[in-house]
Amino acid sequence: MSQENVEIVRRVYALWASRQWSVIPDFFSPDVEIDLSRNVFNPDVYHGHSGVERYLRVVQEVWDDFQVVPIEFSDAGRGVVVTVTISGRGKGSGVEVTMEVTSIWTLQDSKVVRVVGGYRDRADALEAVGLSEQDAHADS
Repeated sequence: MSQENVEIVRRVYALWASRQWSVIPDFFSPDVEIDLSRNVFNPDVYHGHSGVERYLRVVQEVWDDFQVVPIEFSDAGRGVVVTVTISGRGKGSGVEVTMEVTSIWTLQDSKVVRVVGGYRDRADALEAVGLSEQDAHADS
């Protein structure tokens, strides 16, 4: 089941990369919570499919050329720990940003039920799910 979870999360990132925004909510539970309150830019918490859609709109409204490139996927049982490089240019400011962040995706019945993002240190995200770097099984 956990390898299936990794593949589901990989699929969401592939849809993001190909800008297939409308399909992304299909991978989320109707009552999903996306907690991005740790984010440096645009911190917020999003709820449900309308929250997923609102998040996607915010990204399009605030950023030009926003990209998320996965670096590493680690199986965390019911969850997946994902480290990505994000980059973009602020629409209003023109400031270019590139940073590495890690998120924890929790799945149930093949649907994403929670995402906690904005970890600046991968070790902190792994610790949050009870894993160490040695324990993490990377599926990069």
